[in-house]
Amino acid sequence: MLKLSGLVIWRLGSRAAVRKYSSPSATVFKTEKLEVSTNIADKVPKEESGEDRGKSGLVAAAFASLTNLDTNPPEDKKKPSPKSVKYSRAQQIDGQIQKAVDLNSLLVVAENPVVSRRHALKMVSILSDWATSNKVKLSDFEKDPRFLKLCRILARSSTVQAMSSLTMAEDLSTVLGITGDDEAARLITNLTLPQMVKVMKALQNKGRRSTPLLRALSHSITSQNEVIDLKKSADLLFSMASLNFPDPVLLDRICNDVIESLPSNKDKPAVVNSITISLGLMKYRHEPALAAIADWMHSNKDIRRASDVASAVVTLATVDYLPPTADGLIQSALSLKEEEMAKSSSWLDLVFSLLTLNQATKSHLESTLRPEFIDKLLSAGEIPIPSRRKLMMIDSYLHLTSPSSPRLPEDISVGVPVMYTKEKAFFVMSIMDTFKSLVSADAFLKKECNSGMGFLYDAEFAVDAKCHPVPLDKAVNNKSVYRIAVLGLDYHDMTRKTIAPLGINQFYSRLLELKGYKVLQIPYTEFNSKDKLVSRVQYIEKRLKDLVSHS
Repeated sequence: MLKLSGLVIWRLGSRAAVRKYSSPSATVFKTEKLEVSTNIADKVPKEESGEDRGKSGLVAAAFASLTNLDTNPPEDKKKPSPKSVKYSRAQQIDGQIQKAVDLNSLLVVAENPVVSRRHALKMVSILSDWATSNKVKLSDFEKDPRFLKLCRILARSSTVQAMSSLTMAEDLSTVLGITGDDEAARLITNLTLPQMVKVMKALQNKGRRSTPLLRALSHSITSQNEVIDLKKSADLLFSMASLNFPDPVLLDRICNDVIESLPSNKDKPAVVNSITISLGLMKYRHEPALAAIADWMHSNKDIRRASDVASAVVTLATVDYLPPTADGLIQSALSLKEEEMAKSSSWLDLVFSLLTLNQATKSHLESTLRPEFIDKLLSAGEIPIPSRRKLMMIDSYLHLTSPSSPRLPEDISVGVPVMYTKEKAFFVMSIMDTFKSLVSADAFLKKECNSGMGFLYDAEFAVDAKCHPVPLDKAVNNKSVYRIAVLGLDYHDMTRKTIAPLGINQFYSRLLELKGYKVLQIPYTEFNSKDKLVSRVQYIEKRLKDLVSHS
């Protein structure tokens, strides 16, 4: 660049580049030969960074990167750099994708050996749009090798080693696993019911609880016209239980299809057992479905197993529901022997569930307290805390109803922690704040009471017949005073579908009543901690008066 009389003259055929050397004052201009350009405003676009291309997991970012690409490639015909060549090829593929108007013209682009992950994601997105608008059908391309190549490009990771051996449904689930959630939800709408079930199982296997994907799956499966058979129902329920995704609409749909499919099942008890267990894990009290399962267990004695009967009883006890026609099931459970159970802990679960349903016999209960049975439990290692709590409650029940019964060894109940979850502690605190307006002095109210039977109850106080507080030390052995035990029931203490206290919470109340308390249950469905204090106090006063008057 030459400065003449204040004018700047550009020498054609050269490009000026400023270089700085180590000397502070040494600024040098270096010129390089270039082709003569007729438009000095031409700019060389910047190369797309590898980092941007690597974020294909985020669909929005992938498409945003497309808008940043310059449409005019650099012109250096003599000595094109590797970057400019790569850019030119990428831009050419972008143009082909943009011009594609049908399925074949789009998939032809996939044959290009330099198709990138970004290109693959863009083509899959277009295919999804076309399938959603019914321009093409999923069956038109799901087995096309060119589409499978796009799937392999998107799934190229250390976790996918044998893509060539995967089925098409698994390829689709892989695509759903690595694309963005919104984009995956759009793809899901075009899958068949078996494919959607496989995608749900894939999410469960990976432990991926993506709410947008699960909601899209739930909506699409619920919208299917065909009946969901027992095997698919079992797979879906197990995945939903594992991912803690108890979608009420899908659960209701599955349960209704289970009721329809159960009568024709004459050779597959395992799927019925899986369905039963999953309903119990999700605390889903769908009474018609549970009644249908109980009926199936009773009418299929020739194929059901002891574990199937036990699982049904455990689930019924969990949701505290005993169908009117469950007598046959209960009789079958009562006739089971300890040796028919695969593990000693399974026998304990069955006996405790029968007790929760108020169906256990004294011999059943005493069998779990025998030293020989305790030794069997210990042979598998330290007895888990939940099992020790069950033993403590069985022992307490027997002691309260039959004092001469054998007792649980003391070392089993020593050191068993009983504590609130964070959510439960917050709910109980709001209840106690309300009680301050009713029972102010510590002498009248005891909080966070350890029952000594394996569980906590939230508070204890005493009132007379007019619901006036009475000091706790004066309430002992006083027949004119009512001792009240408070049990707050938050979301996790209640069943789904039909809202009711869980069986374990109802059993807590029975144990406390055996000890002489009147139990005041306060469910979250009736007591809102965000309500005004006056409203909360009025609610508790009314519940307390009803409890005393009924006594």
